[in-house]
Amino acid sequence: MWRRTTLVAAPRRWLSTTALSNADALVALIKEANGDDDDARDFLRAAPVVDLTVTDAFGSTALTLAARGGHLELCRDLLHVIDAPSSIGPREVVLNQANMFGSTPLMCASASGHSAIVGVLLAAGADVNIKTRYGSTALSKAAEAGHGVIVDQLLAHGASVTENALGKTPFDLALAKGHVLPQLEQRLSAAKADEAAVEPTVEIARVTSWRSATLIECRLEASDEVVLVQKEATQRTPINATLELSLTDDRWYIVSAPVAKRPAKQRCLHPRRPFDKKCVDCPERR
Repeated sequence: MWRRTTLVAAPRRWLSTTALSNADALVALIKEANGDDDDARDFLRAAPVVDLTVTDAFGSTALTLAARGGHLELCRDLLHVIDAPSSIGPREVVLNQANMFGSTPLMCASASGHSAIVGVLLAAGADVNIKTRYGSTALSKAAEAGHGVIVDQLLAHGASVTENALGKTPFDLALAKGHVLPQLEQRLSAAKADEAAVEPTVEIARVTSWRSATLIECRLEASDEVVLVQKEATQRTPINATLELSLTDDRWYIVSAPVAKRPAKQRCLHPRRPFDKKCVDCPERR
């Protein structure tokens, strides 16, 4: 039994070790390639197995290094190998794996201005809206570098124009570096218009009666109209309480309600007395 386990595990251990060694060698070859990636491509084709999730000291994979360095054909070879039996690592992981700075292969290609590689990565299914810890995306990196063609590519694949952690949109970042990208301004204006269109109108209302545990009747302050409002069964809504309501899909919902506080329980020597009845003959009178 012991011999059988050893014979089965040995090939797996060999494959794992070989895949790691090949990946390390491939990463080193890509780093040494100065515009000539033939050695790296030849090595990749000859390698029996390779782990494409292996990174260098900065967390960059072979695909990240190839995308940043502008090695288009090598990127295509790597994407082809991802789905081959000789590859170790899921396709989605390799495509979107971030380095220690949070940058994915798509971000590196976008920041470096390699539009052809950006197109290849997008066609392969790279996530266009992955963010770094500071909220940077492939679009914000391309905009800040002034790569208008790449900005168009990313927008066509659904890139978001939202703000980063510092409150700056891709348009703001481009403008700060002196880049005029009207397509970003148009998309940002359209996004703001969409937000304004779906943003619910808030109405002030007063609770007039309870219909059930989840339904109350309120009177709108602006129009004096009486409406029915959905609420949670545990939500406290006293009569005459002032609420903020919003209308969504022809139904009114509570946006905010006053926090109802229970009176502090009195310390009493008469446990059978009502909770809210003041105890006048206890040692600790209030």
